[in-house]
Amino acid sequence: MVMMGCSKRDCDFLTPVDSQDREYAALMDSVETAVCDAKSVFFSDTLLMPVLAFYEEDVSCRHLWMQARCHYLLGSLLYGQDKQEQATAQFLQALELLDEHFDESQTPVGQLYSKIHFLTTRVAHLFSDEQISAQFGRLGLNYAVAVGDTSWMLRSMANLGIMYERFGKPGEGDSAYYYCDGGLAMADAQRFPYETAMLENVLANCLRHSHHYDEAISHFEKAGSLIDSTYLLYYRNYLEMAFVYYKRQDYDSAVVYLEKAFKAEDESIKTQSAFGLADCYEEMGDTLKAMPYYNIVKAHQEKQVVMANQNGEAMPMLNAYLRGRTSPGNHPVLFWVAIAIVLLALMTVVFVAKRKAKAKEVQHMEEVKRLQAMLEQSAQHQRELLKQRVLTIYQTAGGDRLSRILGEFEGAYPSAGDRFEQSCPSLNETERRIIILSFLGLRAKEVADLLGLKENTVTQYRSNLKKKADINGFSSYIG
Repeated sequence: MVMMGCSKRDCDFLTPVDSQDREYAALMDSVETAVCDAKSVFFSDTLLMPVLAFYEEDVSCRHLWMQARCHYLLGSLLYGQDKQEQATAQFLQALELLDEHFDESQTPVGQLYSKIHFLTTRVAHLFSDEQISAQFGRLGLNYAVAVGDTSWMLRSMANLGIMYERFGKPGEGDSAYYYCDGGLAMADAQRFPYETAMLENVLANCLRHSHHYDEAISHFEKAGSLIDSTYLLYYRNYLEMAFVYYKRQDYDSAVVYLEKAFKAEDESIKTQSAFGLADCYEEMGDTLKAMPYYNIVKAHQEKQVVMANQNGEAMPMLNAYLRGRTSPGNHPVLFWVAIAIVLLALMTVVFVAKRKAKAKEVQHMEEVKRLQAMLEQSAQHQRELLKQRVLTIYQTAGGDRLSRILGEFEGAYPSAGDRFEQSCPSLNETERRIIILSFLGLRAKEVADLLGLKENTVTQYRSNLKKKADINGFSSYIG
């Protein structure tokens, strides 16, 4: 009965049921705000243990949902403490609850899936497991696109850009650029400053590894201008910018940025900064200044050895989860790999070069088509949600329904007014409103009701306007 109840699309799993529930929900909201914003201030994971115990007392829909959220947040806090195995166990418990009890097409569920897959991709990054990282990264992007969550869509694209840039296989640098450029084309820096900074940072790293240092510094500076010192990315951005100056042997500039990065509360960033400072001072011939930083690095490395032993089960756990979601059928893959090895041994250098170039072109085109399809799907989903809101406003009695509907339209398409002025200056106010209301899915009778016109008049207007537009109808006016 629980599973049946929770899987219904109209199931209410978001509304608190009592004062204790409201208190714990507010606590989790505050933790999630810090986690999602990637702030440098971390909560203790013990803070959520009483919350989890409270929601494990029964198996109502609401409590199962809050259990899933709590496991995700516990995993996030443990991930921030470099406890990868424990974090992974929490993420997988959250995924099992979502898989078993909730409909993934529901917006809150899809958003939580996207967040969990984003962080499990980061875990796989830490262990340099390309395959698992790619699978979780793409799952995160797919869920974000499916529910129209622009913020996590941009983060997932940055995540995939990091993956391709980090693993650095021949021909995959273009994929990293592609995800970064595609994300930046969609990103609104005012609405999504952190996500835009992520994409700028990944793009800068791609350029850094391609030895385009001037362009890299420019994008690092753009990323830094979008966020402040409360974000971890703020310090990592300075750290990576310093490496550009180090490569250029401009050690004075490198030291300036490394000292800024060294102020981070995050131990990993602090240690990498210390290592960079030690290297710079060595290159500048000042061993005395270098020694304290070397000691910091040594202490961190000893600690990491202990953590590595504790985190040995993280990747097998993630791998097992993915195997449960996909069919095994690996024997044909192994067969073709063996054939490919034999063929590669027989190929000439010229043929190999041509084959790689063609494969790279095909892969790039497939990625382009795939991302275009996802973007179109996301735009269509958002438009359908907008139509539903507009219909709800129209069916609600009282108030200025027309103004509220036009306000919804302007919020979703802020540049439409400029397009009307540029491409359709001859349209009058009535024609523009008919275009907007028709684009939002309202029938001629409903448009006439809102504008105080006769239905036949609206029908005639629409007929004339459609004749002027191209095959896309009213969408042509909106852009």
